[in-house]
Amino acid sequence: MYRAQPFDLPQEITREIVTLHARVLLHMPVIQLLIVAGIGWIVLPSVSLKMFLLWSVLAVGTECLRALFAWWVLPQIDTFFPKRLHAIFMALDALAGGMVGLSAILFLSHLPLLSQVLIEIILFATAAAGVSVAVSSKYMLAAYSFLVLMEALIPWVFLHPEHAGAVVGLTLLYWMFLIGVAFESETLLYRSVGIRQERDRILATASHDLRQPLQSLSLYGAVLRRAPSTKTLEEIGNNIDHVVRELGGMLGDLLDLSNLASGAYPFKREFVSLDRCLEDVCAEFYSAASSKGLHLKRSLLPVWIVGDRQAVGRMARNLVDNAIKFTDLGEVHVSIILEKNGGVSLSVADTGKGIPESDRELVFEEFYQVGNLDMPRKSGAGLGLSIVRRLARWMEAEISLCSEIDVGSCFRVTFPGPVICSEQVQIDPTEVTPVKFLQEVRVSLVDGDAEGRKALSSLLTCWGATVRTAESLVRPETLFRESSHPELLVVALNSEEADDLLDRVTRLKEASGRCPVLLVVGAVSTSLLSRIRERGFPIVEKPASATLLQTALKSLLFPDSRT
Repeated sequence: MYRAQPFDLPQEITREIVTLHARVLLHMPVIQLLIVAGIGWIVLPSVSLKMFLLWSVLAVGTECLRALFAWWVLPQIDTFFPKRLHAIFMALDALAGGMVGLSAILFLSHLPLLSQVLIEIILFATAAAGVSVAVSSKYMLAAYSFLVLMEALIPWVFLHPEHAGAVVGLTLLYWMFLIGVAFESETLLYRSVGIRQERDRILATASHDLRQPLQSLSLYGAVLRRAPSTKTLEEIGNNIDHVVRELGGMLGDLLDLSNLASGAYPFKREFVSLDRCLEDVCAEFYSAASSKGLHLKRSLLPVWIVGDRQAVGRMARNLVDNAIKFTDLGEVHVSIILEKNGGVSLSVADTGKGIPESDRELVFEEFYQVGNLDMPRKSGAGLGLSIVRRLARWMEAEISLCSEIDVGSCFRVTFPGPVICSEQVQIDPTEVTPVKFLQEVRVSLVDGDAEGRKALSSLLTCWGATVRTAESLVRPETLFRESSHPELLVVALNSEEADDLLDRVTRLKEASGRCPVLLVVGAVSTSLLSRIRERGFPIVEKPASATLLQTALKSLLFPDSRT
């Protein structure tokens, strides 16, 4: 069983806070000297110079003590227990706040009203400045600001008892407000450190899981360079295809997880044909199921739901892929079920080994897979079900799991209404479109990457298409004229000049009118993906398998056909 080790987030947060706090304290003696000078300008010569100098030494000396302790701690901060350091800094902060607030107790009774008000303003501003010095620790801020404000409040109440109630209430309210600000900053720091740790965990796991497939590809490449026999060549080709599919699935899962964790997943609200979406997914996995001797059964209702088609497809794809991987005999049954409450469920059931009760919640965690320690890790990174759960939450859907050992498992994603449907349709899985489904179709392929252009052109040619390639759409009218008006335009959008290329494709689509366009999208921004969808272009995201490309092209060229 493989599972990422949990991390201690509170301890990491505490270490982050004390480190940042110590760095800020290195500069505080200079800041305190400026505060002392400002207060001295107000109180002198109304108070004795001896009293002022005594307070100045105490206030600046306390800040020097904090700075000296911070200077000593910083080089070896990782060797200390974070909570103990936090407690020591809290004590020093309280001492520093007490020394600053002491100025009100010592000087306020000797000053005229205007000077009293100026001193109070400085002390209340100093308490507020403690929010930044405490660097997101509400406890450090509370310890520092409480003594500053209480020592500022006490002499004022004695000097002006007629306003005591209002001043006490407003001071406490101000103190609570400062703690609230520190609490919000602490929450933000928690989220920031959590995202950083999740990123590090994802990178570590990705590095672990991607090494073996890349190593396999390297070895297969070495075999190919030695001119193997026809039989060996066919076997290696099948193995390379399998490895590339696994790499593509891992990369897609990692990108989805990253987008979901950062809130950058491009969700849309639109009417989605759930049955057509599931048919496309099942067609994509038909070969994978057949190669294991599994029956991919479908019982689908013509249903429309409100949601995001890409997210629904991703959830279905992960569930079907997971079911096929962990089922050795029998069938995988994909169905649509109408619920009594008005919703509709996407159900994926298998006849696999089942999931132990102790693992039924854990399977939805990142990087978790049910199995034995000696089981080869050849089934992805363990992100599929985690992504399904996150996508379901975004779409306000519910996911459930029923499983029985040696009988099988059933995952259900229940979408809320509204639902539009008609009578039930039973569909038996059939062979995906014949290989030559692009026979004599004129295709113009645009891809700035030479290797990608060559590979995709070879695949389209194998499917029977007549292909003309180009590096760019700099002169779209020339491309169409020299291609004798192509019947299909396939354009690869990569990160470089993707925005400009999208605009050119749009103009070309408007000029040609009837020519369908498929965009093969690489690493592009979320905003560009949104623009693509707004303009209605069908897309296939890299890395894309041959089956996925075939399904997308067939849906584009023959929209009325059923797989």
